[in-house]
Amino acid sequence: MMRSSLAKCSNRLHNALKKQSVPMNFLLSDKTILPNVITQQLTREYNSRSNILMNESALPKVEKPLAEIPLEGKTDLEIKDPSLIFARVIKHLEDKFGRKRLYFPKEIYWLVGAPGAGKGTMLKFINSQRGLTSKPITVSDLLNSEEMKKIKDSGRLISDAQVIEAVFTKLLDPEYENGVIVDGFPRTPVQAQCIALLYDLMLQFRHEFQSDSVVSQKFRRPSFRLCVLFVDEKISVERQLSRGRKIIEMNRIATETGYGNLQEVRSTDVDDDAAKLRYKYFRDTIYESIKSLQDKFPYNFIDASGSVEDTAENITKELAYQSSLELGKTTFDLISSIPTADEITMHARQLLVRRLDGYSSRNAELFKKVLQVIKSEFIHILQRQALSGVAIIRSENPVFKENPLAVNILMDVLTERGFQVILDYERKLVPSRVDPFDHSIIHEPVRIFHFEIQFEKPRIRE
Repeated sequence: MMRSSLAKCSNRLHNALKKQSVPMNFLLSDKTILPNVITQQLTREYNSRSNILMNESALPKVEKPLAEIPLEGKTDLEIKDPSLIFARVIKHLEDKFGRKRLYFPKEIYWLVGAPGAGKGTMLKFINSQRGLTSKPITVSDLLNSEEMKKIKDSGRLISDAQVIEAVFTKLLDPEYENGVIVDGFPRTPVQAQCIALLYDLMLQFRHEFQSDSVVSQKFRRPSFRLCVLFVDEKISVERQLSRGRKIIEMNRIATETGYGNLQEVRSTDVDDDAAKLRYKYFRDTIYESIKSLQDKFPYNFIDASGSVEDTAENITKELAYQSSLELGKTTFDLISSIPTADEITMHARQLLVRRLDGYSSRNAELFKKVLQVIKSEFIHILQRQALSGVAIIRSENPVFKENPLAVNILMDVLTERGFQVILDYERKLVPSRVDPFDHSIIHEPVRIFHFEIQFEKPRIRE
């Protein structure tokens, strides 16, 4: 009786959607609008009746384990438990590819964007900024496959399970082994939770196969990042309608001249209310879904309300390399005792000034000697190399042997004068005396200092 009532409700919902030319999978596409009030009421009624059927007491009795129940059904009923959906999807993938073949990309960037945020424009930039060589996986393209079209044409909803399996299957392509952006995922709370479950599974596989010399290198420590390109409602609606005006004008020109292809004009491109509804769905469902994972993974909220250049700059700042996030914990702990370049160069100018003042006050005699060495041994060589912008000077001056601080003084003085100094030295043995007993030659080690001095060379020709 309940199933008959549900079927009637499903038919009414389907007919209502057809009258509005809205496909049954409208909740999974950012290119469609939400239905009107009547359709929303039918949707709630349909979901309510579905939930009644999904109570444990109402489930059909099956002899197969739950993980083995096929995902593809003849009705639109769907289990909404992320753990059960995830277990089934992984079981399907394991049956299809084998357990040892389920190595997913080490780096995955889960990207969503508000309507009008310029996600399509920024994808190539993010790919380049993070050094990814594979093309992004665009979920909307996966949902336009022949298999998905058959589901939509039959009037059925594309379920979370089917979307998740399509995405996870694509991630197993060897092309994405070193990293990939997944564009347009997650879109629902269930999909978001399955991302967390995938991360845990990858850690489990890493532990499981660590002793397998053949495949252990394939199961690397996963690195997930959540990225949101965000604009507020006002900017989103303005950009959607602006896009519509541009497409209409381009279509007009193409029609009049016969050159160019006509582009689809969506309802959200021309209707203010439809554009607002599309933004509301992003804000209330998609944005909230990915935000639910921010305590588990690095979360990058990127302001896309400015120009393309401003947004690119924001992306660069948000996605800057962070070794603590990307290296394994053991590796990071081992190398973190080594200071970074930024830490070494921090306050370098202030420290240079302080050192020079210290030399002149506390090491005045040595300071004067080094200045004299620069004048007598260095300046004339630098002048000869003025057009090349670089000079290599070797020195055995005893002042450097008498006090190691002399080398520091020389480098600091030249740096303050605008030169870049690279220091190296070599040891060589030089004859010093003859042994009176066996008449052998006794050598002594001598340090020869090599200074590579670079500076900006003049431009002779424009």
